[in-house]
Amino acid sequence: MAKVVAVWVPLLEVFLLDYALMAVQIFLVVGGYLNAKSWANAVPKSAFDFFPRLLLRYQRLTIPLLAALSVAVAITALVRPYFDHSSLSNAPSLMQVVAHIFLLQDILDFEAFSAGVWYVAVDFQLFAMAMACASLAQVWQGLSGKGSVVRKAFGFWLMLTLCSIFVWNLNPLGEIWGAYFFGAYGLGLCVGAWRYAGFKFSVRNLALLIFMVGVVAMAYHPRDRLMLAIATALLLCWYEANDCIAIQYFKWKWIRELSNASYAIFLIHFSVSLSVSAVVFNFWPENISVNAVGLGVSFGLSVWMGRLIHQAIETPKPTWTRCLQWAATLMATSTCVILLG
Repeated sequence: MAKVVAVWVPLLEVFLLDYALMAVQIFLVVGGYLNAKSWANAVPKSAFDFFPRLLLRYQRLTIPLLAALSVAVAITALVRPYFDHSSLSNAPSLMQVVAHIFLLQDILDFEAFSAGVWYVAVDFQLFAMAMACASLAQVWQGLSGKGSVVRKAFGFWLMLTLCSIFVWNLNPLGEIWGAYFFGAYGLGLCVGAWRYAGFKFSVRNLALLIFMVGVVAMAYHPRDRLMLAIATALLLCWYEANDCIAIQYFKWKWIRELSNASYAIFLIHFSVSLSVSAVVFNFWPENISVNAVGLGVSFGLSVWMGRLIHQAIETPKPTWTRCLQWAATLMATSTCVILLG
């Protein structure tokens, strides 16, 4: 639909294909920031258990993901005879389903069932890397008995962040690995941990350090996405310098609700867009007005369905029983698609 509407707005398709993806850098930095805040808040109150925390993260990510993938597999099979498009995946295989359940589809070189599944897998890898560093910091703290465990974790995160920015992120073949994206994620981790690390330098000095790293990195190898990640980290530094006082406009109820449902909206948008695109393509393929309306309808339906998934599937407490149920649902859906040919 964007391709058709591009006749009216030529820059629309370019923006959606080339620039909208840069928002991932904002997600990464903010994700690292929130992760560091959550961990640092929990450290003084309870013992740190790496595997329980990692498995809980897996449950939270995969339960709504498996539900959305079940819809994506069914919708793809339904529209495939009527809508020939490069975004449609082929009929699923058993190993492909298993790879998706364990977030290994890209590593094992399987075609993804839906757009954006790679990001969920990378997010889990980044979380695992961050918590592995936190676990090492806990062990180090237990052996030394001195200093701050948060400061030790900060040091590990900073080291990996610099490795990613100056080495790993320069290999375009590394996009299936969390290490490739740790530069952005690690910036968020460092800003999020600063308040709890007990450093004597101010957050303004931290912002200056981040800015200097950005300047050196851009001189070494310019990257637009890195510039956006640095800018986001600096914005979070400004937020910390203002004692994390929330902007009043962001406290509106509808913004809070959309924010809470954003992951579910992200997961279901592919299936919704595919359905609307198939209908518009078959009945009004060249009508610019209808395709423009289709884009709006697709966006609105994605938000609506995402909120439903958030309330019904994502919000309830994640358990292994629910995780297995949705894994079985994806397996059953894929099996029906395979058998029905």
